[in-house]
Amino acid sequence: MSVSRAVAVAVAARAAAAGAVGVLLLTAVGAGAAGADDNGIADKSAQAIADASRAAMSATTSMHMVAEVTDPTGTTALDLRFDVQGNCVGTVTPAGGSGHADIIKRGTDVWMKLDDALLRAQVPGGAAEDAIALINGRYLHGTTGSVMLRDFAEFCDLDTYKKDFASKPVGERLAKGSRTTVDGRPAITVTSRHDGETTTFQVSTEDKPYLLRLQGAGTGDDDRKQAVFSDFDEPVRAVPPKPADSVDLSKLQ
Repeated sequence: MSVSRAVAVAVAARAAAAGAVGVLLLTAVGAGAAGADDNGIADKSAQAIADASRAAMSATTSMHMVAEVTDPTGTTALDLRFDVQGNCVGTVTPAGGSGHADIIKRGTDVWMKLDDALLRAQVPGGAAEDAIALINGRYLHGTTGSVMLRDFAEFCDLDTYKKDFASKPVGERLAKGSRTTVDGRPAITVTSRHDGETTTFQVSTEDKPYLLRLQGAGTGDDDRKQAVFSDFDEPVRAVPPKPADSVDLSKLQ
């Protein structure tokens, strides 16, 4: 099996996740909600809550995102921690649910490891076993400048999302809902309707008005998304794998 084929497998997993998370966060930015039992935001209008949430999410230095995005190809699951220093760690499970990819990004260095189940799901026939033997349980290592990994590096970069968080969609209709809790944290609900989608947001009503959870649906039964955000401004430990546990893409050409 050629190295280019092995790398293509990794990129396929990244591409599925990148598209899903892009849709997810662009929508979240469009209707960020915020609230406060002690920050005063719950008594404000839906628009004021949205504006405060956008500002808080745009200013955060790190966060943890656990999300699922469903489209006609299936459900992509994401569990990622990232910060403004360029650190990112977590897992991606592409649509189909067969296996997952572990991800580490530190500055301009990127590592991605596909487990055997994902390799078998992505590579047809006996070529899958060749891919497994070639990679041998190691991370594929490249940089943010790598043709094969640079798109992934952007998707695992908090700054990319912060730019989206700052944007405001045209024609969005917002409505304030009731108070609720997300994992024990008090929040206020805001519902957004935009371009045929309805999305419900809960944002913290204590401390800063961070977006804590979103749940949304498009026009079809197979167009759904949900995500929980937490651990804002907490350190992200992106520890690179040992040299023996990774293989440089340039050496597999």
